[in-house]
Amino acid sequence: MTTNISNYNVTKINNLSNINDNLSNITINNSIIIQKSANLTKNKNDNINAGILLKDINSNGAGNFYRLNVNSITNDTPVLYFNNNEVIDTSNLLAELEDILQYQTLDVSNIMITDGYVNFSNGSQPNINQGETGVGIRYSSNNMVQFKNYNTDWIDLVDIIHHDEFKELKDVDIYSNPLANNQYITYNSNNQKFVNSTLALVNDPTPTLGGDLNIGDYLLRFSDEYNRFVYNSNGIIDNNLFVLKNNTSMTNDYSYIEIGNADITGELNPSISAKSTYNLDVGININTLNAGHIVLNAVQGNVYVNATNLVLSNNLVVKNDLVVESNISVKNLIISGNTIFNNIFRSSNKIGGYIPNTPWDVPITTDTLLFNFNDSSTSGTYYANVSAGIDGQKLNLIFNNSNVSNFINVIADFGTDKLLVGSGSANALKFDTHGQSSSLIYLSENINAWQVLNTGAAIL
Repeated sequence: MTTNISNYNVTKINNLSNINDNLSNITINNSIIIQKSANLTKNKNDNINAGILLKDINSNGAGNFYRLNVNSITNDTPVLYFNNNEVIDTSNLLAELEDILQYQTLDVSNIMITDGYVNFSNGSQPNINQGETGVGIRYSSNNMVQFKNYNTDWIDLVDIIHHDEFKELKDVDIYSNPLANNQYITYNSNNQKFVNSTLALVNDPTPTLGGDLNIGDYLLRFSDEYNRFVYNSNGIIDNNLFVLKNNTSMTNDYSYIEIGNADITGELNPSISAKSTYNLDVGININTLNAGHIVLNAVQGNVYVNATNLVLSNNLVVKNDLVVESNISVKNLIISGNTIFNNIFRSSNKIGGYIPNTPWDVPITTDTLLFNFNDSSTSGTYYANVSAGIDGQKLNLIFNNSNVSNFINVIADFGTDKLLVGSGSANALKFDTHGQSSSLIYLSENINAWQVLNTGAAIL
């Protein structure tokens, strides 16, 4: 049916709708077609053809119409379709925007970016530089705007007033450990950052001082036995602590002193030794100034002289013990002056004294041991351990407790079968009467025992 009418009220043509009539539609000026639909919608098929058709002006006279409709089949929210394609979707919107922005400037008052960043394209479609591989600008969790280039980390964009500060460089870390006064910036290969640190000479293989080195109240330490304090230049160093005189050899062969410490698990004694870079007989000279003395203080120990000859140009005064071991023999003792010996060891001379029922090792570096007691001595039995001696060594034991009211006795223990008496072997001698004494001699090699020459003590 064709109707030509002007100013027609559209509401009057509702009854033209007839779902059973294929011609039930409205054509307006042969440009718009309104498809048939039910007057009263009963089911989805009533409106299957609902929509508006628009004529294509480029259909070359064919008069082709294309559908414009709303459809919610593919989406929960109804979408506007034209010719079965969404009017606005990601593909055509992106294409339209890129086409528009290629020739026009985007002018907006505000852009909000949530959970993302401004990502710059590399010219490909789609943009493959995304996520951590992208290039762009973002707002970070520490409230900083950051910039990122391809295959790099994010860099904070700081205020222009801080651009000239060293701490803003990307390979500098002064936040983990803030800078302190007089610290240095060094490179840390672990985190590949420049960090603040104190001066460490260990990082300089050839450090050179520009002035005096003052160690103050601290120590100059060496890490192992091969490190040493070396001075090898012409002249003398004099720092009121050490004076080291350089060698004068032109062949670089020289003698020197080695000062060695000792481990308590092995050799207990530190040492001072003469050394040489050449095969020489090297001694040690100890020189005093004017009338100065050389003092050897072995407070409770002995001074041992192991030498071929002991040559003295004046007097030898021994206030306590002078021990020469026979395994390093002394062939000649040359003394041009007087010799005074005082080689009696008194048990009362021990610092702190001795107590009964407690074994103690008596020194046998003298030829006489005097067990002397007084009224202040505690009553009881004193045990004295006598160790092995040197082959041919003579030893006298004397017991003295005169005018002592306390009952005191001494048992000198030589060890099991280490005491030879006229009738065989024994272990000890017992002294309990004032004036008792014994004389002994030590026999080494295959015997290794003390032989009693005479005794007034009881044999145990």
